[in-house]
Amino acid sequence: MTINGVLIRFRIILVDYLVCLLLLAAICAGQQPVILTDHSNIALKRFLQRELTAPRFGTDITTRFSSAIIKSNGFTQEEIVVYISGRSWCGTGGCRLWIIEPDGTSFKVIGEMTIVHLPIRVLHSKSNGHFDIGVWVEGGGIQPGYEALLQFDGKAYPDNPSVAPARQHTEKVAGKVVIARGVEGEFLYK
Repeated sequence: MTINGVLIRFRIILVDYLVCLLLLAAICAGQQPVILTDHSNIALKRFLQRELTAPRFGTDITTRFSSAIIKSNGFTQEEIVVYISGRSWCGTGGCRLWIIEPDGTSFKVIGEMTIVHLPIRVLHSKSNGHFDIGVWVEGGGIQPGYEALLQFDGKAYPDNPSVAPARQHTEKVAGKVVIARGVEGEFLYK
């Protein structure tokens, strides 16, 4: 065998080895949330524009959104956490948070919360096949602030993080910040 043949064979073996390592890493990643951020998702932006435009009042050009994609099993099942801010979506208690999942060529809202502050965390624990979400609750009469636990009940996430079934965390819970405090987000209508 020539030196070129040996080098080609070595490269093939090396590529096969790297592919195996990547597959193993992907399988292991299914055990924890895989978080990808992508603010250029045109389908998501169109969905939000359609859903957040009030027929009587028009559009709120101050509307911004930040999003994070969570792949629940590492490969297929995914949810998108969307933090919505702007004049129409925020008050002293916070802003709006949606949790949506793909539904054909569009999306379905499986959680719509009010009075949410950043940061938003995806926790390592799951309820009914969906990751638990940690959100910051403060203001609007709630002092001092705290992180609330939002769990999927089989149909939806709670709509208000300050009342049951949502509850305040009493201990440290492992998770990852997917939308950090201070993030302004992308303008929805620009």
